[in-house]
Amino acid sequence: MYVGRFAPTTSGPLHLGSLLAAVASYLDARSQDGQWLLRLDDIDEPRARAHAENTALTTLESHGLEWDGSVGRQSDHRDRYWEAIEELRKRDLIFYCTCSRSKLKNKGPYPGYCRTQRTPPSDPAAIRVLVPNQQIGFTDRIQGTVKSNLANKEGDFIVMRKESIAAYPLAVILDDDLTGVTDVVRGADLLENTLAQIYLIRTLGLDAPRYAHIPVFNQRNGIKLSKRDQAYAIDNRMPVLNLVSALHMLGMNPDEEYRDVHELLAWAITRWDILNVPRQVAITDFISV
Repeated sequence: MYVGRFAPTTSGPLHLGSLLAAVASYLDARSQDGQWLLRLDDIDEPRARAHAENTALTTLESHGLEWDGSVGRQSDHRDRYWEAIEELRKRDLIFYCTCSRSKLKNKGPYPGYCRTQRTPPSDPAAIRVLVPNQQIGFTDRIQGTVKSNLANKEGDFIVMRKESIAAYPLAVILDDDLTGVTDVVRGADLLENTLAQIYLIRTLGLDAPRYAHIPVFNQRNGIKLSKRDQAYAIDNRMPVLNLVSALHMLGMNPDEEYRDVHELLAWAITRWDILNVPRQVAITDFISV
């Protein structure tokens, strides 16, 4: 059975780019009579914003994007993250890194300064996973073949931050595995990060979901809309207009006026074809209708 999900962070309200990802993952799930789960990526407490959770839920509800089951939370999975770290430690695949950002600035792939540090130091340390010098790849349902050599691209990447917060590549694969996710539809800004996720999935012996990376919505200066840059929140007073804009960006063409979001989404579900989504990594200067 198809199980999809939408997993926003709690660092701020949803913006148009967030809605674009939510709509794409929702339609892909519903068009295949699948489940659509909602998970809040809430473990990065320093970046969490007050009321962000309630605001996100309200935005999804006002746009007719109804999820199955209860709302999941990354914070419920902390024990599993540490279990995975222990699995990697037993196989001698992790090390402790005390390098500062300034030390690594403009160094390219991680240069391996701390590779021999196998025991926790007295100072706060991130945990990195050893990356082999080999190519890794996968087939994306939208972007096609994606492959790269992680050792040359990023090098040994962080799986646990100095603050004892699981890094995204580790947290997301375990979250998806624990909830039985079979299909991930999300923004193409995570395309390269997916290679690190694939490496961890294979290393930990998990089942990889299918991936589909939609174009991200860029501002006119070419910078992706993001909560970190305080992108404008979705206006919940015009949900139909917001959905129509998102559908156009996803390669769909609503050709009549719809009275409410449920009617519009019902139309979109029956006509959804992921092959019609633009095969590009970004959309810039889109004019909403």
